[in-house]
Amino acid sequence: MTIFDKINNWAKERNLLNIEWDKSAHASFIAEELSEFLRSKDDNGEIDALCDIIVFAVNAMKIKGYNPNIAMEETLKEINSRTGAFNDATGKWEKFKTPEAMALWYSADYNKAKENK
Repeated sequence: MTIFDKINNWAKERNLLNIEWDKSAHASFIAEELSEFLRSKDDNGEIDALCDIIVFAVNAMKIKGYNPNIAMEETLKEINSRTGAFNDATGKWEKFKTPEAMALWYSADYNKAKENK
């Protein structure tokens, strides 16, 4: 059983997966946790908020009828297909956008993650 399965079991036990999808409400839950992350005074508070964001995101996928494990696998296939380098000027990793590099990009197929409801 994956951690996503455990999260979904927790939500199922509390009847949180049978609610109607409300994009704005779910975005506000995640935004509230992001706000808690930004206001946190220590690492534990930051980690707590980040974990709560993951819980809300995983449950949102499930409510929308997607298997979060498969969706994440597709996301990882996509990001792993891209080459790039860390850019010191921007402070982030940037993917190479040459035609050769882009020809190798995989596009996540989230249809593979759809579940029958």
